[in-house]
Amino acid sequence: MKKIHWIKKLIYGLAWSFILFTGLRIVAVGFSGVGNKWWKTVSYSITGAVFEMTAPASAYIAEEREETLAEFLMRSVREAAPVWEYAGKKNAGDKSIQDPFYREHLYVSADVPESEEIGQDFVISTTEESQGEQTAQEWATESGNGQEPVTEAIDSVVLSEDIFSPKVIGTEYPLAKLNDYDFLVQNFYAVSEITTITGEELNAEVLLGKDLSIDRTEGEPQILIYHSHSQEEFCDSRPGVQEDTIVGVGAYLAQLLTEQYGYVVYHDKTEYDVVDGVLDRNEAYNYAAEGVEAILEQYPSIEVVIDLHRDGVDADVHLVTEVNGKPTAQIMFVNGISKTSLQGEIDYLKNPYIQDNLAFSLKMQLKAEAYYPDFTRRIMIKAYRYNMHYRARSLLVETGAQTNTLQEAKNAMEPLAVMLHETLSGG
Repeated sequence: MKKIHWIKKLIYGLAWSFILFTGLRIVAVGFSGVGNKWWKTVSYSITGAVFEMTAPASAYIAEEREETLAEFLMRSVREAAPVWEYAGKKNAGDKSIQDPFYREHLYVSADVPESEEIGQDFVISTTEESQGEQTAQEWATESGNGQEPVTEAIDSVVLSEDIFSPKVIGTEYPLAKLNDYDFLVQNFYAVSEITTITGEELNAEVLLGKDLSIDRTEGEPQILIYHSHSQEEFCDSRPGVQEDTIVGVGAYLAQLLTEQYGYVVYHDKTEYDVVDGVLDRNEAYNYAAEGVEAILEQYPSIEVVIDLHRDGVDADVHLVTEVNGKPTAQIMFVNGISKTSLQGEIDYLKNPYIQDNLAFSLKMQLKAEAYYPDFTRRIMIKAYRYNMHYRARSLLVETGAQTNTLQEAKNAMEPLAVMLHETLSGG
């Protein structure tokens, strides 16, 4: 019996040593400039389950697979001491700080040549054409920076009119059903484990009653598309080719909104996640906040702000469906509600537009349910803000993942453009 008791003690000791090491790493992430290459490699492999469970896609996917030992230990850490909430207070005085765990599972870096600005034609944008070498992640590349707004030359879109005249082939939910909070959450939302949302905040009647239509001032931008994580690529992206990244996908969305619906779109291609030629997402949301503020000051006519991303998932996950007869990457809307379960509302992350943001994503989600079943994943509710406080009509959109092809991601922009237009025109 004594021997068995000793073995149990040893197992518990090893388990808690692992948990303590992981917790220290999580806290260490809260301090800039900590760790060398060896430390990052070892610690990221150990804490992969943490990032996996806190990244939007994995929180969604985790419900459909068995819990691993690493995930069990991470969950135990959370229940015992939610250290990431404390780490999340890094730079708490900075009004733009975002969730420090929303990023890639592995940092990569490469030397990047100077960028070159390219003249363009249709959509107002900032652009950089960049070249670079492939890094440790096969889909990750580096590129330069550009700031001045120019115009963007894009080949005309030639698409079937049927694509822009959608028919109801899915489900249109009655308001009475959507007013059932439990039904609404269980069918349309995935809520991060460190936050909570109430029936008062997710009141379908109130949210769907909001008028999100916009005025189209002739010649003035109405929509801003930007990318906090500009370096996100797809499984067949060519290294160093910007049009093969999420930025190229954003250019196609801007093109559709411009040519098919007549919106004036400002597409910001600034690389907010590249610092001195090296991929660094620690401050990407802060840098993006500065850029967005400058653009909105220059163009106060902008009423819609879209941060377009590509998610990160396990290698065996393929987020794809069929829309208009094409293989299409599934998308997910993310809402940040500036609130954690531990500390309540986060005072330094004020967002006067939380209800409007929630209304925007819910209306878009319901249009997808009606026109494009299986196109959208459930809306992710996160604890932090993600720069969604600048306009009432703010969206953070995850377009597929690194396992999708570039074409699948671009195909997703077609139904997304339809849903945006329907919502912004009062439909």
